Amino acid sequence: MNILLLTSEFAPANGGIGTYAREIAIAAAELGADVKLIAPDYGHDNRSEDRSLPFDIRRFRGGLHTMRDLPGKILMARGHVAARRFDVVHAVDWPFFIPVALSRALTQARILMTVHGTEINETQTPLKRLAVRFAGVFGPRTSIAANSRFTRDLFRQRFSVDSGRIHAIPLGTSDFWFGNRNARSATRETYGIAADRIVVVTVARLTRRKGHLLTLSALSALSPELRRRMTWLVIGPDGEADYVAELHGLAAKTDCDIRFLGRLSNEQIRDIYGASDFFCLTGLPESSGRVEGFGLVYLEAGAAGLPGLATDVGGVPDAVIGGETGLLVPPSLDAIAQAIATLATNEATRSALAEGAMAHARRLSWKRCAADTYGLTSIPATEVASCSPLTDREPHALRQPMRAAFSGLRKA
Repeated sequence: MNILLLTSEFAPANGGIGTYAREIAIAAAELGADVKLIAPDYGHDNRSEDRSLPFDIRRFRGGLHTMRDLPGKILMARGHVAARRFDVVHAVDWPFFIPVALSRALTQARILMTVHGTEINETQTPLKRLAVRFAGVFGPRTSIAANSRFTRDLFRQRFSVDSGRIHAIPLGTSDFWFGNRNARSATRETYGIAADRIVVVTVARLTRRKGHLLTLSALSALSPELRRRMTWLVIGPDGEADYVAELHGLAAKTDCDIRFLGRLSNEQIRDIYGASDFFCLTGLPESSGRVEGFGLVYLEAGAAGLPGLATDVGGVPDAVIGGETGLLVPPSLDAIAQAIATLATNEATRSALAEGAMAHARRLSWKRCAADTYGLTSIPATEVASCSPLTDREPHALRQPMRAAFSGLRKA
């Protein structure tokens, strides 16, 4: 199978779309597809890094997308689509939707577009809707892949498209996150964390919609004895300056051990996962139209053996299965505080959920994602058996008892 992917985000830029483009291309190549990927160069010479990838990558001059880039992307897409015979032409993100749609007359390939969540709302302005309709972006030859059931349903609400042409295909977990890491004791020693501390870790940009302030408020609501036993490691770059200042200011007033570690490498994050007890990210619904389409970071933490504490927003329930891989609660202070206390004080609960989190992360592999997305069938039969959509999966034998035990948290 010959696959052409076009993306407006890729390494060295960091972001979920870039991760998706890279990992699904690698997985498709490993499954035997001939993959060509088109991505911006960000003004850098990326040839050394690109040569290490198992697919053909072609860079174009540019960076993160702006509307003035659209004419150039249209010409570029037409040139690549017409250059050879492809079985699939895949617009990885919305800046390539119109360019790929306007190129479909040049190919007999299946046209595929992936929606990640926020862009569905952002394309609802009259001008953008007119452009989408005029270009026939979601025409009859186009299939749409959504990164979660939430994103699929949001797309169905916003666009009148035959439901049979849009499919929820959850993202995957890289083998990297299952890989070797430093010993728990060694990492704790590096960061000066005592062996008896309860360590909770958050990995996300410090921005309002990620809910760091809500987590901080929940930690502050714990009993003084429990709060003083805990260490919260906050990993991620700064977002809005006023929000970051408020977060640091309030953290300085609590007697909980809170550490802002900034941006770290994936290797450092993996080591910290191994030294932590559970993962926590309490995202918030946002009126601006931005949404949490999936929640890949929960899977990555789960691969390292961490149960997740998550709020039930957007597509997060596909990444964290409440009562099986972590605790899924409403975005309220009381519910989050109760969930933190449960995970911090009940080692048996943490252990059971950690086992479920690792199993879920293994089920949601990138090879499974690529196979479902492109119709590749060369993954092992045992892996195919575990790849059924989340909507069709029967509950795990242990899920019902666990869910019953934590039903109070979800209702809080």
